[in-house]
Amino acid sequence: MSGSGSGVPEDDALDDAVARLARSARQRNLGRADRVLELLAPSGASPSATPGATSGGAAPDPADRDEAALLCHSIVGSAGTFGDDELADAARHVESALQDGHRDGMPAALDRLRATASALRGL
Repeated sequence: MSGSGSGVPEDDALDDAVARLARSARQRNLGRADRVLELLAPSGASPSATPGATSGGAAPDPADRDEAALLCHSIVGSAGTFGDDELADAARHVESALQDGHRDGMPAALDRLRATASALRGL
C-alpha cells in the first residue's frame, strides 16, 4: 500500500496505519506460533526441539491440541490478511495435521512453522 504515490495526506496516514497494524499482527502471530510450538513440544523437550525426538514421543494432551489448533487457525486468518502468506501456510499445515490426527506429518509441519517464524523474526 505504501508507495501509492498519491501524495494525499489521508492516503499516507492510512498507509502508515495499515503498516502499523501489519507489524503488530506479525508480532502477535509470532507469539502464537511460539505458543503452538510450546504446546506441541514432546514432553520434557524445549519448544525448539524436533517433535517426537525424545523417547516415548507421547501425544500432546487433548486440551493442548485444541488450544494449538485454535492458535493455528488464528494465525492462518491474521497472517493471511496482512500478507504473511508463508506463516499462514505453515500454520495451516499444523492445523490440518491436528484436525486430521496425522501424527506422522506433525514433526515436518512444526519444523516448517518454526523455520518460518524464525525467518520472519530476522526481517
